[in-house]
Amino acid sequence: MELKQRTLFVLDPEADPAAQARELRQLGPLVAVELPGGVAAWTATDLGTAQRVMGHEDLTKDAAHWPDLAEGRIPDDWELIALVRGAAMLHQGGAEHRRLRSLASAAFTRAPIEALRPRIEAIAEELLDAAEASGARTLDLREQFAYPLPVRVICEVLGVPDSAVAELRDRFERLVTPGAAGDIRTAVADIHASLGTLVAAKRAAPGEDLTTALIQARDEEDRLTEQELVETLFLVLIAGHETTINGITNTVHALLEDRQALARLLESEDPGRWAAAADEGLRFSSPVPHALMRYALRDTEIAGVRVARGEPVIASLFAAGRDPGRHEDPERFDHTRSTVRDHAAFGFGAHYCLGARLARLETEVALRTLFGRWPELAAAPGAQRLSSIALQGFRTLPVHLAGRGADGAVPAG
Repeated sequence: MELKQRTLFVLDPEADPAAQARELRQLGPLVAVELPGGVAAWTATDLGTAQRVMGHEDLTKDAAHWPDLAEGRIPDDWELIALVRGAAMLHQGGAEHRRLRSLASAAFTRAPIEALRPRIEAIAEELLDAAEASGARTLDLREQFAYPLPVRVICEVLGVPDSAVAELRDRFERLVTPGAAGDIRTAVADIHASLGTLVAAKRAAPGEDLTTALIQARDEEDRLTEQELVETLFLVLIAGHETTINGITNTVHALLEDRQALARLLESEDPGRWAAAADEGLRFSSPVPHALMRYALRDTEIAGVRVARGEPVIASLFAAGRDPGRHEDPERFDHTRSTVRDHAAFGFGAHYCLGARLARLETEVALRTLFGRWPELAAAPGAQRLSSIALQGFRTLPVHLAGRGADGAVPAG
């Protein structure tokens, strides 16, 4: 039976992600689902099937193989269009993907990333100093810490001037916050304009940054087209901050909800505990709930299900992270579990996240710095979840800086 003839499980961006993940897994390892806009797809729901999908030789990221898009049945203002169409490496397969990825990969290998640790630590301390100096008892962790930390780091890697950071932030926020028809196209166009301005500035005044290196690949070695250059910058920017923001907030929220898990972490003498907590946060609450989008190059079978040529396939990474076949008591946060790295939050195979080392390091530093300064940090009322299929996290995450009020009681919320 073809995909569109099946009953589709609706992926509701407003649903509780844990409850939705449980429902998906109960339906089988490969489930027919409906994305926003009535778009039909298959999704993998356990870790093994998710990894199979993301590394499958008969599936491609090249949207030219998706008939609904190629034949105009997917509108230009579909809220997920920027994640499935473009000239960047995210949307390519085979040799083209390898060519584009190789140009940016040197900046994200182990030595260059570890060299960023002191700078990341300094930014984290600076942000907490500012929060403390304000005298406020409560802060929005996302707005005042989890967002500016990775944004500032990736902008420094790319050589984005401080004067342009606020503008880019506003435009990326509009991109990942679906609104009225046309907003997505406008946000993408505005971001490309900003990046075009950055490219022009770096051509005039090159620096020791990734943007300059990519420009040189474009201008001197003729290995990038102008569109590929801008879209590669686009991808590195959005991948370099959006998922890390949610990785930090999701992990902090999980720890504040489970004070015993937080106590185990704070009492541990294991020097690797913060790195382990960062990975456990990714497993427990993947910031990318569903990895979009792959297309069948030919009729194929996955987990006993026939996938027809041209049908889209995604992987439900949140559900896969809580796979009871891979993890004991998967809905409990435990940084000491032996399977802490058995997740697919960074993808799998050829498209494994280029910035995984940077994201892990930023989250590790964020957790250690935050709870090192305020070990009795407590949740405050008013947390709001994102409403998105593409991202899983919090729009706001209020926290009390002191874990206890003047009467000694832990604040509500």
